[in-house]
Amino acid sequence: MASIVEPRKILVVDDDDAILELVRKILTSHGYPCDVARSGEEAFEALRRERYHSVILDVMMPGVDGFTVSERLRRDPSFGSPYVIFLTARADHQSLGTGFTTGGVLYLTKPFTSSKLLDVVKAVTEMG
Repeated sequence: MASIVEPRKILVVDDDDAILELVRKILTSHGYPCDVARSGEEAFEALRRERYHSVILDVMMPGVDGFTVSERLRRDPSFGSPYVIFLTARADHQSLGTGFTTGGVLYLTKPFTSSKLLDVVKAVTEMG
């Protein structure tokens, strides 16, 4: 009999409470445990307390933006090297390139569908 594998925990970071709640509901209703942070600073605090398999990260946030968060996660092994999924309204080619050069593995633009979000999360959680 196959054993049940527990989904890996995800940190969702966005300064928009409606987006945070929507993403949290989508993920938890499909069995993905997650925590939320409302800023880059809160994300760093959460990542110091707990290890996450992946981080869903907005780009445009006050204070520390998402690109800076991703770059710091990539350079600082004390955060555990989570996979970064950008979820942002910035859809231009320059932002997409910056997302990948700062350490992102996937880039999803807003607005998004729950099925697209779940496809992206499933692909990343299967990465390792």
